[in-house]
Amino acid sequence: MGESALNESQRLAIYQIQRKVLERAIRGDGLVSSMALLCREIEHTLTEDRAHCSVLLLDGQRLKHCAAPSLPKAYCEAIDGVMIGEGVGSCGTALFRREQVVVTDIATDPLWQDFRDLAMSNGLGACWSNPIIASDGTVLASFAIYYPAQRSPSRLHLYLIEAFSALALLVIDHYRLAEKQARLTAALGAINARLTAVMQVIPDVAIVLDQSGHYIDFSGDTFGLITPPETPWSQSIENLFEPELAKQMMMVAHETLATGEMQIFEYEVVTEGERCIFEGRTAIVDDFYRDGRDDSYVLWMAREVTTRKYAEEKAARLALFDALTGLPNRRHAEEQLEHILQDVNRGYASGAVIFLDLNDFKRINDSLGHQQGDLLLQQVARRLEDQTRRSEIVARLGGDEFIVLLREPLTGDNALVESTAAAARRLLECFDAPLENQGHTYSVSASAGIALADKPGLKTEDLLRNADAAMYQAKRRGGNGFAFFEESLQRAADRRLDLERRMAQAIRETHFLTYFQPQLTPDGAVFGAEALLRWFDPDEGAIPPDEFIPVAERTGLIYQLHDIVLEQSCQILAELRNKDRLPPTFRLAINISPLQLQNSELTESLDFFLAKYDLTADRFTLEITENLLMGQHQETYQQMQALRQRGFRFAIDDFGTGYSSLAYLHRLDVDQLKIDKSFIRELGETAAGEAIVDSVTALSKSLNLEVIAEGVETENHARILQEKSLSGLQGFLYARPMHSAALMDYLD
Repeated sequence: MGESALNESQRLAIYQIQRKVLERAIRGDGLVSSMALLCREIEHTLTEDRAHCSVLLLDGQRLKHCAAPSLPKAYCEAIDGVMIGEGVGSCGTALFRREQVVVTDIATDPLWQDFRDLAMSNGLGACWSNPIIASDGTVLASFAIYYPAQRSPSRLHLYLIEAFSALALLVIDHYRLAEKQARLTAALGAINARLTAVMQVIPDVAIVLDQSGHYIDFSGDTFGLITPPETPWSQSIENLFEPELAKQMMMVAHETLATGEMQIFEYEVVTEGERCIFEGRTAIVDDFYRDGRDDSYVLWMAREVTTRKYAEEKAARLALFDALTGLPNRRHAEEQLEHILQDVNRGYASGAVIFLDLNDFKRINDSLGHQQGDLLLQQVARRLEDQTRRSEIVARLGGDEFIVLLREPLTGDNALVESTAAAARRLLECFDAPLENQGHTYSVSASAGIALADKPGLKTEDLLRNADAAMYQAKRRGGNGFAFFEESLQRAADRRLDLERRMAQAIRETHFLTYFQPQLTPDGAVFGAEALLRWFDPDEGAIPPDEFIPVAERTGLIYQLHDIVLEQSCQILAELRNKDRLPPTFRLAINISPLQLQNSELTESLDFFLAKYDLTADRFTLEITENLLMGQHQETYQQMQALRQRGFRFAIDDFGTGYSSLAYLHRLDVDQLKIDKSFIRELGETAAGEAIVDSVTALSKSLNLEVIAEGVETENHARILQEKSLSGLQGFLYARPMHSAALMDYLD
């Protein structure tokens, strides 16, 4: 699925449900017990949605209650025995139409007109039903999910309905055939000893063969297995089957005669273009003719298992392959990597993992919608498959993350590095040409991390984690490249995971506070302050922003952090205004991350808090970095322009450290440049530092921009800068970042 792709926990949950239900069916606990377990497990998976599951069997043309563990008993009894047809709720209509029926609102849908009062009095508001149809076209049952309120199905819900309808079909067919076997076995109890052997196998088609493979008797429905001639007796199986299949059947027959034991043989027959799968079971029949002949014959019982095999294959594929792209999933990839590591440990081979992550794909996905984003991911999967060799395995871990597993012959370390690097370059070339969707093209790049399996003792999870850490190192280098794993990367990755684990709790427990660093004119007047977020952990103390901000952007928590800064900034401005202590031109500068500017929710968040505290946009300067401007789309520029027209000012932070471009400055019409503190630190020590400050100041004057120097820490810095005609100064020399109460005292 495209989630809207399934995540790892959802895949594991589905696999566990399949395993539990199949184990119960194999154990022979009964159809009702197996279906009740299936319903309960799905309801547990959808606990937050308060879903109810139901399985109704089709008895002739009437509904027959099978399993609905959480539906009201009165409701189940009321619909038991109802005739199916158009307008008979979701299940009756689905069975009648032989197609899925989704009713999002029982209160208004005409399909529920005759049963609306019954459903709503029992707290049911929506129902989605799927017919369960055997491969021969027989409608067997319906699988349905009810909800207490009006509800439209998500992609996950539709996926669950399809997946578990297939599982229900497998279980129902298992019991159908088991019941058929029981009935036939009971009927055969009165037949003579010649047919006793028939009771040892599952009878669908019975064939008696002599030792040379000729028919001497047969009975039962052939189910399209063969079309015997009018006089099949004495015909050889070589005349009725393909040569290779006939040869295999004779080998099974001879093994039966040699050992006296039942043999089981599964085989395929293509009849009228359709693939049918049969399970053959054999037994010895002695004294067949009862005329004194001392011959032994083979009783061959053939049973069609096509439906069961298809359901098993589908369930197996769901467990091992990604539903969206068809590539091996994480579980399958980990199993294959385990095989590679076993060969590495035995000294047979070496290997590597290449971890690929699409750069900035979330922005494309958010702007296009997940359905279109899924189509692009399918294109990426096909390109990666085309670029991989027979000895390589490409898999999708989830989202926009892929891995490629390499198994290489034993070589020197340098040769393994070179071959793996060449593979990484080959894979990255997949993204040279833009992706296409609905007539539009999208440039997508990727970052790759490489972890080598070049020594014994490595574990699957360690190698994947190492490749992941190397991938983030490649991203930090600018993306669209690859990096090899180093031990220092793992320490950094462990730190990121630890911060990610603690950050959500820290937000809930208000461990994040906004501090403010005053900004002054060269003559000492305070004209504003920069809002700076701080994380104060009870155990660790202050955690630097350059550690937690990248983690917040990666996990999506950056939006919550931005709201914290914005609300606390609005609070202090409102408090200063209410106490008549707010200077007329005082502004707060707030840093905006690239993710925020690429998301339309930024404008909504700004509007919400401005309205909540009755403030105007001209009290804020939004600070962005130069790197944010590189490669951005027209939508980003349009959002900046719209915000500026409404009164927000824009400043470019850390100017001079990124990809400075006069074209961007002219196009964006920003208001302010902030010279990075690394250049201020060199004032008075190197000529280059002062030359850069002079250049930025001259550029700003020509473009009519304000210039602020940040990181002013010494009197010498201040003296030099006061001669440069800058607009503002900011740094420890004047004030360190302070909490809101301290800022109010500072302004006084």
